[in-house]
Order: sequence, then C-alpha cells, then structure tokens
Amino acid sequence: MTCLGLASGVSTYAQSAHVDINDGTYGFLNRIETLSGSFSDYLHLSTQALSRKDVALYIKDAQRINLKRGWSNVDNALMSRYLSQNGEWASEDGDGALDSRNPVMGTFYKKKTDFIYHNSRNFFLSANPVLGYQGIYETTPQEKVFRNQYAAGARIRVKYKDIIGADLNFRYVHEEPVSYYAAYNQNRNTLIGVHDYKQQANGSYDYILPTGAINASVLRNYISASVGYDYQKIGDGYRSLILSDFSGPVWYAKLSTKVWKFQYDNLYMRLSADHHIPGNNLTNYSGGYKYATAHHLSTNVTRWLNIGLYEMVVFNRTNHFEAGYMNPLIFYRAIERSLGSPDKVALGINAKAIPVRGLGIYGQFLLNEFTAKEFFANNGYMHNKWGAQLGLKYYDAFTVDNLDLQVEGNVVRPYTFQHLEKDNSGYIASNFTNNNLPLAHPLGAGFRELVFIANYRPTARLQINAKALYYQQGVDTGNLNFGNDLSKSYSQNIPGIFGVKMIHGAKATGLSLSLNISYEIAPNLNFDLGGTHRSYALEHNILPEQKSTYFYSGIRLNLNRKDYTAF
Repeated sequence: MTCLGLASGVSTYAQSAHVDINDGTYGFLNRIETLSGSFSDYLHLSTQALSRKDVALYIKDAQRINLKRGWSNVDNALMSRYLSQNGEWASEDGDGALDSRNPVMGTFYKKKTDFIYHNSRNFFLSANPVLGYQGIYETTPQEKVFRNQYAAGARIRVKYKDIIGADLNFRYVHEEPVSYYAAYNQNRNTLIGVHDYKQQANGSYDYILPTGAINASVLRNYISASVGYDYQKIGDGYRSLILSDFSGPVWYAKLSTKVWKFQYDNLYMRLSADHHIPGNNLTNYSGGYKYATAHHLSTNVTRWLNIGLYEMVVFNRTNHFEAGYMNPLIFYRAIERSLGSPDKVALGINAKAIPVRGLGIYGQFLLNEFTAKEFFANNGYMHNKWGAQLGLKYYDAFTVDNLDLQVEGNVVRPYTFQHLEKDNSGYIASNFTNNNLPLAHPLGAGFRELVFIANYRPTARLQINAKALYYQQGVDTGNLNFGNDLSKSYSQNIPGIFGVKMIHGAKATGLSLSLNISYEIAPNLNFDLGGTHRSYALEHNILPEQKSTYFYSGIRLNLNRKDYTAF
C-alpha cells in the first residue's frame, strides 16, 4: 500500500495566490494527510496561509493514492471541489476548474466555482462576488435581542506566467456582535479580527476589510517571497500559542525556502501598538506601530513524525524596522543582547505524529522566559513563563466514515507575553499583542483550557460541527496585575514574584457549547443554522454570572461564517 509521502508532485515554487486561513480546505488537508499515514515533504501545514499550487498538487497526488478501502465518496467529491477552487493549478493547461452545464448569459460561471474565469497561455484571472447575511437571536438575563450581520465584496486572484501571483479580497461588513463579544470589544477598545472600523450609536460596527498579497519567485524551485496584508498562523492545533488570526490581519513580508524535507519561513510583520485601553494608562499611546519577526523551521524527521522550531521577537522602534532582526537565521536572543535592547523574544517547538493511519497527535511548547534554578525549586517564580499544548485528531472515528474528532488541551503561565514599560515613557512597547488583542491564544495568559470538536459530513454538501470549550483563568482584581492581561507591565502592581500558580488571581470559569449545520446549496453558496450557549463566572460571586444563548441562521456566498466561539 502506498503512503501519501508524496512521490510525484514536487513543488516548483511557481507563484500562486493563497488559500484563506479560515477556509475549510485546511481541515480537509489535515484529514487526508492523517488518513494517508505520512507527511508531505513539500506541503507543510504548520505555517499558514498555504499556496494554492501546493494545495492543488497535494490533492492531485491524494487522488492517485489508494488506501486499503479507498477514499470515501465524500472525500472524492471534496477533492474534486477543492481542485476546482484552485483550477489554475489543477491541470497543466490551467483549465482545471469544473465546467458548468449552464453558464449564465454564456459568459459568467463557465466554471462551477468561478463567476469569471479567464485562462490563457500567460495570464490567469478568477473573480467572485462575496455576499452574506446572518441573523442572530440572543437571550441573556438582561435582554432578548435580534442582531444582523451582512457583508458584500469581491475576491480576485491572478497569475502572470509562473512568475507572479496575487490575490485580493475586499469586503464591506456590518456587524452586530453577540453580547460577550461586544463587552470584550468595549473593554479592549477594539473589534476582534479588524483594525479599522466605525462604531455606531447602537453598538454595531461597519468596516471595510481588504486582505491580499503579491507573491513572486525569488529562486525557482527553492525560494518564494510574499508581501501583503492578511492573517497569519503558526501551529497544528485549533489554537496557536505563538501566532494566530485572532487579532486581525497584519502587513507582512515573507520568505519561504523549501529544500528536501525542510521548509524554512521568515515572517516580518508590522503590528498595531496598544492604544487607549480603558483603565490602562500604559496604553495611552498614539505611536501607532510596533514590529515583529518570526522564524519557523519545519522538517519531516520520518514519514510519520514532523518537528518544527520557531522563534519570534516583538520590538518597538521610532519609524523604522530594526535591521538586525532582518537576519534570516535563528536565533534572535543573541541579536537582542547585541543590540542592548530588552525586546520581547519567545521560542518554541511544535511537533506532530501519525502513529497509525487516521490518528494524529500534535503539540507545542513555548518558552518566553526561564530560570532553571527557580523552575526546579517549584516555588512559582513569576519569570518562568511558558505555554504548552497537546492534542489528538481521530479521523473516521470508530470506523464511521467522515466522522472526525479532536481534543486539545492548552496551558499558558501568567505574565507570559507581557512586557516592560518602555524607557519610563508611559507606554508598553513590545508585548505580544496586535490591535489591543493577543497575537496568539485569545485568552492571553494565566489559563488552562480544554477543547473538544466533532465534525461529521454525511454527504459532501452537508456538514455538522459541534464544539465545546472549557477553561479556567486567573483575572485581575483591584489594581493588581495577576498576569492574564498582556497589555500590562510585569514590573508594576505585582502581588509577588514567587507563589505564582497557573490560575493566579480570582478564578474565572468559562464554558461554551455550540452546534453548527452547514449545507452547500450550490458551489460556494452555503446555508448555516446553529446555536451556542456560553457561561462565564468568577469565584466567590465577585461579579454576577454571565450567560448567553443564541441561535442563528444565514446564507453566504464565497464567505466564511462569522463565528463567536473563540472564548
């Protein structure tokens, strides 16, 4: 029996657009990779977003692989769908998208997945409309309210020869968040996932969200470059402990190098500095920007074991990017010391394994600061700052086709990702935040969490998803800093440097239970129906328990569903 290692599809780094991070493609790629029993040497899923070309090559190879009992009918149908969505790479002539039986006016939707699809020898263009509406009925102890969400825009991707590729997503969005998201946004002076927005008097938000990138080949077959404004992620789990899409898109430049079983990514980002968070004078800053650089090295140690090493530094400079951090080689700690600058550095390891086909184990360990003497003394030293993740994915669970289960645990020590006040200037400069939000896990620090996800596809068009989140977190009371809020200085208002437990401060307990059903009416046109129940309580009834139950339905075209279950 052949494993999906993969043999034939060697990525040539011709340039293509990227697949959106929240697209269902990623879950499907993880599924077929784990069911195949081996990791690809050219498609490394730990760093996202992925090239459409690599995705198409991988799926084409998967179609050629015959497992003992073959792929399920649903898998085969989804392979055809995802290939069609990346039609410029699905065939050698660039015309691999599925043909429509009845094009509109003989011009539009000649391809099932594309409103406009133009392919010639040197130039490719795909354009699609973006439309969506979601209605939410929410019940809390204080109110019962109906909320509206709608969006409109366009998605365009182009390719010139095999030299340059580009993608642009442009959306106008009207959003009325559920109650606990609205409260969080107010408390942080932000809007989760968005940088620029206008808040209306009724608490709703209007914004234009453009994302996209230009991609070019630097050294054919080996090195590519990408410049754009988009979401980024590092990690294999539902959560990431170093970089996720929670805080919103960022301006970035990226170099990706692929040699043999290795992929090495250099990511340079411009972030939004913390600004005007209510009750936090250290964020009364109008400087606008800070910067970050990340390295990630991924390698397949064996066909069933992948290991990645990463590091990331966040720093603040006045109107310039620190040249020393453009060094494409690991490690930043030495550079930081040579510069004499106390920037914020984190490093870590991520790993995943496929012990048997259909079963994937993954994890991540992040180290922010570490003192061995104090760690082994087990005295709760506050400057031992680390996070850990362990997860399991079980595909075709209990021999049920297309039933996929995932369980994941995450812990992050208090004060991890916090930083010092900058030169007594009155503001925090180099903490791991963007847009007043954590760069990685939505809870920030000082928590333990358990996640359970079940996904079932009885048919290619119907998907049922259930998710449960349970977490405990220490929260600040009074003027004390117990280490959960990344926008505070770890040198101020600390109860003590020893005796710091994982849950430090007043214990908060959160529970979220959600169910979503999606049905694809036509290619990329989905109807959604679902509901969520959430509770959040502080010990000793410090504040009244928060409860929210809401139901929603909606329809969307070429658009990801707006989800309110991050915490």
